[in-house]
Amino acid sequence: MAAEGRITDVEIEHRFEDIGQRTLLLNACRIAAKENTEILILVAIEDVTDARNRETDLVSFSRELENNVAERTVSLAASNASLKRSNDSLEQFATIASHDLQEPLRKIRTFSALLHQRHNKEIGAEACELIDKISVAAQRMSGLINDVLNFSKVLDASVFERVDLNGLLQNVMGDFDLQIEEKSAIITHDKLPVIRAVPLQMNQLFYNLLGNAIKFSKPGVSPVIHISCRVLAVGELPGHLHLDDSTSFYEIVFQDNGIGVDQKFAEQIFLIFQRLNTREHFEGTGIGLALCKRIVQGHEGEIYMTSAEGGGTQFHVILPFDQ
Repeated sequence: MAAEGRITDVEIEHRFEDIGQRTLLLNACRIAAKENTEILILVAIEDVTDARNRETDLVSFSRELENNVAERTVSLAASNASLKRSNDSLEQFATIASHDLQEPLRKIRTFSALLHQRHNKEIGAEACELIDKISVAAQRMSGLINDVLNFSKVLDASVFERVDLNGLLQNVMGDFDLQIEEKSAIITHDKLPVIRAVPLQMNQLFYNLLGNAIKFSKPGVSPVIHISCRVLAVGELPGHLHLDDSTSFYEIVFQDNGIGVDQKFAEQIFLIFQRLNTREHFEGTGIGLALCKRIVQGHEGEIYMTSAEGGGTQFHVILPFDQ
């Protein structure tokens, strides 16, 4: 820029033989000497090549970042649309599972029962046994559909609230009143914390773990179950590398004196539809523990099992102080 008697911030591009292309910033002004009337010019030349290169790089980076954000925004919009379609499909599945699929199963069970009641003397013992198997299979299928539907409903809940695990455990124990009385189960527990969690999911977690402890008891032996709780201090998570060891966690352990499981199945039992016991001895679809793992991981925690055949089982639930 030129003004009267002054030139300010004029950029000049020049290629030097030894250092190549450079950007120079020129400033000049006219000065007067007191000794004589000769006009003097003060010239200042600054090499701003590196600064201009940084500015250019910054502009390029900014434009690239804007383009990436725009592309990511489009991608997220597409993902959200896909997620909405997926959720809509899940809702349709829930409707089908709770009504359309259950209705024919109810009819199979009803007609099997009627056939058995009205014509069991006419069709013989072998046919009656086959009819019973049809009825049992239909009942099992109905239970499986209910479990899968419950799986999707529980995981769909996502609102975190303050949850008093002591009150929650008491409610869950109330759900098992009959089983506790039938098996003379003894259940004790430490004082449990209040955490920030999804109430429905925590309820399902405690329900599944306590239910397993009661169900998988030794024949003729009263279940003895203890739910303990302790604080894992910062840095006390060497075996759980994916957890954030900069925070503190609660470890809640469901310990029983039941039939136990071979430790080699410690990972397998958390896979959906995996069963280690025959249906003749224990009912179930193999969804409960898979759901427990999904719930705990959704709360940024971990669950694992320690056990031995005939030596009882301990389910360790690790949950952060807060979410």
